[in-house]
Amino acid sequence: MKTFQIKVLAEQDEETIKNLLNDLAQGGSIEFWENTSDLEEQEKPHPASENQVQEIIDESEIGPYYSEKEAKDILNL
Repeated sequence: MKTFQIKVLAEQDEETIKNLLNDLAQGGSIEFWENTSDLEEQEKPHPASENQVQEIIDESEIGPYYSEKEAKDILNL
């Protein structure tokens, strides 16, 4: 089984291609779903502010500290 990603380049062909894929799916040849998380539609990440960075650093410093032996025991290594 292989997975393919299809990007419709011409908006006027979108409905025709969707119908073709739906027909193949109804015939049991493929599974078809529309990907709603296109990269173009996703919100771009924003860089962290200085305050956010400092908060992350502060929280990491007060987090639990494990010795190498404790860490291996926790991870069953």
